[in-house]
Amino acid sequence: MSVHTHERPPQPTAGDAALDAQAVTAPTVADVRALSDAMRALFMQAKNRHRAMEKTPEHGRISVLFVLGKVGPMRASALAKEAQLDLSTVSRHLRVLEEEGYVVKTADPDDKRAFQVGVTERGHDFVERFWCERATAIRDALAAWPADDVHALTKLLDRFVRDTEGCF
Repeated sequence: MSVHTHERPPQPTAGDAALDAQAVTAPTVADVRALSDAMRALFMQAKNRHRAMEKTPEHGRISVLFVLGKVGPMRASALAKEAQLDLSTVSRHLRVLEEEGYVVKTADPDDKRAFQVGVTERGHDFVERFWCERATAIRDALAAWPADDVHALTKLLDRFVRDTEGCF
């Protein structure tokens, strides 16, 4: 049985976490510009790395393999759409990836006349090695950072992505 009283709930006082939370001020335009500058620098690093990778013959094949590894088996036409490539390009990449043992074709369960393509164990191993090398490089670059800072940045980036959906 609940008892109703007419007592007021305790009011926050100076130094109280509830009051401190209310005192948070929104970022200024200068704050957002500084964040935008930092993001622009990060995006330029990523773009330059991507450009360097584009010059390698396996770049397109790697992109196709990553999509398949993330999404799972699918028809070549769906893969082309997901990878934002034309079907002839995807077909060419799939041919090489199949010859190298990274992907395998199987009958489409919904239409036995069509086929799906999926990643083989060798293909999964390749993708895993790639991401491990990338993670190791980033870990090495952040070696002087305390783990708590990396965790905080991760948490804030996740929040940033959620809160800014549709802004870019």
